[in-house]
Amino acid sequence: MLNYTLKGFGKLSMIVFFMIMAPIFLYAQETGTGHQVKGVVSDENGDPISEAHVYVKDMSAEGYTDHNGMFSLRLNKGKHLIIINKVGYNKYEKQVNVVPNNTPLEVRLSTADYTMLQAATAVGKSALQEVRETAYNVTALDAKRFHNTTLDLAQLLNRASGVKVRENGGLGSDVSINLNGFTGRHIKVFIDGIPMDGMGSAFQLNNIPVNLADRIEIYKGVVPIELGADALGGAINIVTNNRNKSYIEAAYSYGSFNTHKSNLNLGYTADNGFTVQLNAFQNYSDNNYKVYTRIRDFETSTFTPDSVWVPRFHDTYHNETIIAKTGFLNTSWADQFLISVTLGQEYAEIQNSNLMEIVFGARSRSGNTVMPSLTYSKRDLFTENLNMRLTANYNRNYNHNIDTSRYQYNWYGEKTLNNGGAIGEAISTLAKYYNNNANSTLNLSYDFLDRHSIAFNDVISGYERENADRNQIIDENTNEDTRSSNFKNVMGLSYKYNVDDRWVTTLFGKHYLQSVTGSMNVSTNPSVTEYVRQTRRSSSYGYGVASTYFLNDVQLKASVEKALRLPGERELFGDEVLESGNATLRPENSINLNLGFAYQKDFSDDHSVFVDASGTYRKVKDFIRREINPRFGTAMSSNHGLVQNIGLNLEARYYYKRLLAVGGTFTYQDIRDKEDYISQYSTQPNIHKNDRMPNMPYLFGNMDVEVFLRDIGGKNNLLNLNYNLNYVHDFYLRWESLGASGGKDVVAKQLSHDLVATYSLQNGKYNIVLEGRNLTNERLYDNFSLQKPGRHFAVKLRYFFVKQNNR
Repeated sequence: MLNYTLKGFGKLSMIVFFMIMAPIFLYAQETGTGHQVKGVVSDENGDPISEAHVYVKDMSAEGYTDHNGMFSLRLNKGKHLIIINKVGYNKYEKQVNVVPNNTPLEVRLSTADYTMLQAATAVGKSALQEVRETAYNVTALDAKRFHNTTLDLAQLLNRASGVKVRENGGLGSDVSINLNGFTGRHIKVFIDGIPMDGMGSAFQLNNIPVNLADRIEIYKGVVPIELGADALGGAINIVTNNRNKSYIEAAYSYGSFNTHKSNLNLGYTADNGFTVQLNAFQNYSDNNYKVYTRIRDFETSTFTPDSVWVPRFHDTYHNETIIAKTGFLNTSWADQFLISVTLGQEYAEIQNSNLMEIVFGARSRSGNTVMPSLTYSKRDLFTENLNMRLTANYNRNYNHNIDTSRYQYNWYGEKTLNNGGAIGEAISTLAKYYNNNANSTLNLSYDFLDRHSIAFNDVISGYERENADRNQIIDENTNEDTRSSNFKNVMGLSYKYNVDDRWVTTLFGKHYLQSVTGSMNVSTNPSVTEYVRQTRRSSSYGYGVASTYFLNDVQLKASVEKALRLPGERELFGDEVLESGNATLRPENSINLNLGFAYQKDFSDDHSVFVDASGTYRKVKDFIRREINPRFGTAMSSNHGLVQNIGLNLEARYYYKRLLAVGGTFTYQDIRDKEDYISQYSTQPNIHKNDRMPNMPYLFGNMDVEVFLRDIGGKNNLLNLNYNLNYVHDFYLRWESLGASGGKDVVAKQLSHDLVATYSLQNGKYNIVLEGRNLTNERLYDNFSLQKPGRHFAVKLRYFFVKQNNR
């Protein structure tokens, strides 16, 4: 595989060399005049403000701040009035005398009294500002607004339109993200632009507290090449807190089911840019909430006809993680240079399989993660307007799965000896294996001739599994050499043209490369399996165009692309617990079409409205579908065939002064089977053609109301009351057209209510939070009727202090 990998590096190295050297040659020929004026824009708390409009009064020069709040203008010598605008903040004006080697400007924008944007749940207008120069359909969630809650990142994502996060149970349970009708591995997740594939279960969305994030960017449909994603349904990028200041944050919460969560965030940044940061968090829960299910009778080996309420008795979960970073921020040689290491561990008892009735009493899994990382970014590298960002990380995570019990359990906790005293409640295992992952991402962009820019991205990722299961049974269907590996390279090139101040268009192309090595079923007979260790390779291209147009208070978007999605490690190789691998999976490919409309308007100083609507169309070949084995509760992914999806996302919000915010989201996604035959090897007609894909919610939404009561009990205190309603329409677990004989089970419609009260003192230095989730104690289900917790409560205490820097 290494030889194959090196073949692609020749072209890659030539492209990278050209992309880096071309701007240098241009710089050598440049004869322009003027002096560079740099600065950084932040809010009242010192957090950087991105996409603020920076310009001089005569509009001879303008630009926007980047994600670090930094900007750069080239101006002639003399006095200029610099103006900075950002929706949600008061306008800033300052006259600057431009001379050689100007001192960088440090600008603090104050929050405007007329808008509620900074208090909004989903920052609609900020999201539009984030993409003002692009045509991508992106929603931004302001994670800082939820730092006082006990939410993890997965739960926060549920607040965005078009997103449905599906959980297998309580704290620490497996989650999958449904976005634009696609779920699981169809959606790519990044943290600061680094793919989270292979980071290990000890560091995932379901156990990372929301306090780690600054904001979450949700790309629906076409994904910009900067993320290097092989995604069909979209991508999610979690932007963490890289504050250019010194701070301390400490929080602890206690809740139902003996749930404890705590996190500690420390940061120090010197005036010369040297920084040290530490993030530490832990989660623990007994997860002993009650579930409604049928009980197995050992004497008759059947299940009771009626369901009863029973508590979970074998579902304890805990994880602990430390992230340490050191480096420099906003220096002359680097905007960001950080070396970090992430250490994490987790332990989880396994209560049941992918089916509710099948219950375990002794199965468990544990794991740990060791991940060093490097991040380097620099604006104006070598020459003005050439920007670079490089990230790299290596992750080695250890996993241990245990299933050695000689007993079978039911939901009462009763047990009976297996037939003949056989070992294992499901699949006998003492699996110990390592997942080794390496990722590197290079982003280069160059702006030229005022309205033109080009960008290059390359993401290289490698994965290898070392299996050390001494208890594995070798038979005719398995291969003794179980080492598996997966290499991926996604390369992208884009060109953006600002036609005028209203119209922006981007053209892009991608190259996808994958090499998979593992045990593969080479039989063409569906009833026969024949496993052989092989290496399979695939290579293909994708391309697309995205455009946006601004008309007063309206923004219109349109994009179309040919995209690929390469199968992931869990789909290819399983998880050694309940997921079986399928190393023969083929990449999915699709044609994607997106249309979007956004409207934002401030009516007087009291009222503000934001509306965002988007439509999607997908036609996917070789769709990868996860299927459940009804006998054992295990799962495996397979290429299904042809799938079509038509979707609609809607978000609307209203803000009244600094007192009230009301909003809601609505999502409809009609994803249907369009395959003519039951399999690629058969000529038998597909009887469920045109059915909706089973076990996928297609209609859901939420509504939230926030009330802000200021100066309660003292000046600069704030009482925030938040109500949230969640709705999921009923959907089929299995194929709709099969009827009762095929098990036409339905997950009933669900409606739940949450209420959160937050009391903040001294501008948020001290915070007390009371939470009530699922207040009406509804039976909530996501994945194949796996029940989630009922009514539960929590209290959280949080302390936050920040010291502003002089630089």
